[in-house]
Amino acid sequence: MLKAIGENLNARLKLSNLNQQDIAKISDLNRNTISTALAGKDIKLSTLIRITRNLDFTDWLIPLLNPPPPSHLSQLSKSNKQSKFELVKPSSRKLGLTKRDF
Repeated sequence: MLKAIGENLNARLKLSNLNQQDIAKISDLNRNTISTALAGKDIKLSTLIRITRNLDFTDWLIPLLNPPPPSHLSQLSKSNKQSKFELVKPSSRKLGLTKRDF
C-alpha cells in the first residue's frame, strides 16, 4: 500500500509541475522527507496531509472527517435490547407431538 501511495504522489507531483524541492518548501518539509514519501516508505500522517494539501488532493481525507455509520451488528444488538418480546423455546407438547413423532 505504501508503494502505491508513493507512486500516486509521484504522479500528482508531475501533474502539478512542481519538483521535490518546490513541494518541500511549500509544505515546510525537508526534501529528504518528500523523497521518502515519494519512494513509498513509511511517513507520518501529518506529513502525508501536508504534501497532499499542497498538491491540491485532499479528497481522501473527507471520509476520515465524518464519523462512521453504525455497523449492522451494533444496530441489531440495539434493536434486540429494545425489543419487548422474549424468545420462547417451543415445547413439543404444545405442538401436539409425542416421542414417537421423532
